[in-house]
Amino acid sequence: MTERFAPARSPLETALPKAVAQRMLALIEAVGEYDGRAAAHSLTGLLRLAAGEPPTLAESTSLQIAGLATIEDGHLALTPEGGEVLARETTHRSQPSLPPAVPEPVVTAGDESPAPLARLRIGPASYEIASYPGSDVLAFRTDADMAWRDLEADLSLGWFEIAAEILQRTRNALEEYVRMHMIRRREDPCTDGQNGFDLYGLGWEVRETGTALLLRLDGDADWREVRPSALAHVTGMRERAAAALVAEVRDLRDRIGEDVHAWARRLAAGAMVEPL
Repeated sequence: MTERFAPARSPLETALPKAVAQRMLALIEAVGEYDGRAAAHSLTGLLRLAAGEPPTLAESTSLQIAGLATIEDGHLALTPEGGEVLARETTHRSQPSLPPAVPEPVVTAGDESPAPLARLRIGPASYEIASYPGSDVLAFRTDADMAWRDLEADLSLGWFEIAAEILQRTRNALEEYVRMHMIRRREDPCTDGQNGFDLYGLGWEVRETGTALLLRLDGDADWREVRPSALAHVTGMRERAAAALVAEVRDLRDRIGEDVHAWARRLAAGAMVEPL
């Protein structure tokens, strides 16, 4: 069984009788034994809400993507559009009462593989998102042949937060942030080949010796040699200066981590989510 969200707090009985919703769910589940795509997650999610049952994680996600529901204080709540969809069902026909649904046993997360939930697109990049049965933990992967990687962010934090975490874990976000926001102190290097840079008050200089790149932070007396492996992926003085700072200042992430996350979240604002 997949994880279920707490049902919305709106009184849905006046929009669609529970007995009707339960019957429709039973029919869909019966057809589902022969056709795995008997109904969309958004439809079954609405029916579960009307039946007083919590929707699955996949259903909740589809409802949010469709704009029919949203998360409020940890609960799934219908949007005005979702309420209008349910209100279209007539409520004047009398329906026999059905016995309450027997709760399904909760499956605890263990070694089970996560179930694909949605596809997240950030620019040209695409990521598959999945959820673990019985857990709110999400996972992602960039290719169907790759292993799933667990995420710290979940649906309660929103898709932008999920996208921001993925951006930071699939790209060299710290170095990209430095390169995009650093300022060169002067266009021309000094006569001895030094080039000075500043990142919101953090200043440093680099210079080439012919065999190595040296770095010196403002306030330091000594130059330090940057290990060649930290520069192997970049060319150009600006790019090498950014990579050198990331490599040599070990607590740089602690210093500017919040700024990098805010920058990643701004990039994530353009993310698109497609239900699977």
